[in-house]
Amino acid sequence: MITQADKGKTIVVIKSEDYAKKVHQFLTANNFKTKDPTNKYQKLIKKNYATMSPDHRQVKDKMHNPEKTITTSTQSTAKTT
Repeated sequence: MITQADKGKTIVVIKSEDYAKKVHQFLTANNFKTKDPTNKYQKLIKKNYATMSPDHRQVKDKMHNPEKTITTSTQSTAKTT
């Protein structure tokens, strides 16, 4: 395998098996997280959404459901003739 070195502008020739071992050693030594963070962030979003005022929630609902009509106390009903 021919690849660029980690440091400098040099090229390295290394056996594929050796490269795979080095990558594996690097990943295990540096404690890369493998857990999917999706559930953590979904819980955080739901918690923040629950603490929002109803007016803010209506705006969010309107953004995600454009057909949904929002009525608030500040809207007036205008009649056209």
